[in-house]
Amino acid sequence: MATNDIRLYHVQGTHYECARHIGITCRDLIRKRIEDDRNYLTPMFNFVQMSKGIRLHQNFIEIIRKMFPWYWDEIRGIADGSEIPLEQILVLNFENETQTAYRIHEARQGNYQQEDNENGAKGCSTVLINRLDTNTLSLVHNEDNTAGLYETGYLVEADIKSSSYDDGTRHSPNERFIAYCYAGVIPGIAFGANMHGFAYALNALYPNFVGENGVPRLIINRALLSVANENQLDELVHTVPIAYAFCINGAFFRKHNHETCHLFNYELGPGLNSKENFVSKCLVVNKLQYHCYQEKNVCLTLNYLNHFNHYDRSNGFIVEREPLFWSRNRAQRALEIGEICTLKDALYLLGDRTNEKFPIFFMGGTTDINLATLCTAHFNFHTRQLSIYRNNPKDNNTPRLIYNLDDLLEK
Repeated sequence: MATNDIRLYHVQGTHYECARHIGITCRDLIRKRIEDDRNYLTPMFNFVQMSKGIRLHQNFIEIIRKMFPWYWDEIRGIADGSEIPLEQILVLNFENETQTAYRIHEARQGNYQQEDNENGAKGCSTVLINRLDTNTLSLVHNEDNTAGLYETGYLVEADIKSSSYDDGTRHSPNERFIAYCYAGVIPGIAFGANMHGFAYALNALYPNFVGENGVPRLIINRALLSVANENQLDELVHTVPIAYAFCINGAFFRKHNHETCHLFNYELGPGLNSKENFVSKCLVVNKLQYHCYQEKNVCLTLNYLNHFNHYDRSNGFIVEREPLFWSRNRAQRALEIGEICTLKDALYLLGDRTNEKFPIFFMGGTTDINLATLCTAHFNFHTRQLSIYRNNPKDNNTPRLIYNLDDLLEK
């Protein structure tokens, strides 16, 4: 892994203009990402040339153009700017759904082997801390993915102006945000923060099916960067049909005090036998807040929460891929390490490599599924700063980049 630099690109304009600029600027990075992950991506590139794959992507394009045409403009912009075939850019942006549909297709053809069940499953580790005793209000997150992304990820700081659609009857949102991006993929998939004071980090989840007539995960992730308040967030995850699963860890930090600023965790997924999304929301509260929320019918966890890449609260409503050893072993190691009280505790957990086969902090080339921790992000909601680490934060807790979140906020 050659570099510890974190690239930060500034873009301004319409959705299409900003995405095309990124496509032009990051053309070589996108090509490198595809080449470095060629063995993983090629089966999906081939699948989307088949009738099942073509139909899958056509359905996604139709529903995106209907519900979020401005984000379709961003996908087109990246493809046009990078001069990489749109079909390949679509695989990068619809990766979870495409990979799952491909696995199901192969299983029905008798080509799928049980020992391959972990292949293509990737994810992240997240710690949410809301404590009065240590005065800690933080979201700390390992961004994990294939090792091929280590050198091709980047930050985007965007100022996007509203555009009219459907003969002026609809308008895209004004947006200002910072987001960590994968080469060739529109913003939203990893972690970010927006001008309304919403910060989040995501965990991949792995149901064993793709939701029919759903919106690809990435498009809903992208919409998070325009969410203005918790009511809007609740509406988004309940009303937009989800094609594939993920978990949101986040907080609204613009106005906060010990009584009102809680953290939250949403486990989401497509409905298997229902048109409704699966939504499980849990608030991470401090001792003062706990007494205020006890009388309400909400899921609460006190002081801190760890989350990985499997469901903790699905209650059998989601059929998950199994066995997900790489996620469940990290969760078991977190239980062994014990209670999280401070940022130092969180960084110790996220840097742990005690289990060499299933470490919490991944180093490319050291595991069978060749994952890497691309970076570790720390949102400090007291200081309103985003700190990003590139080395193992357990061994070197000096951030590579510190970003002032107040610079984003709508005046």
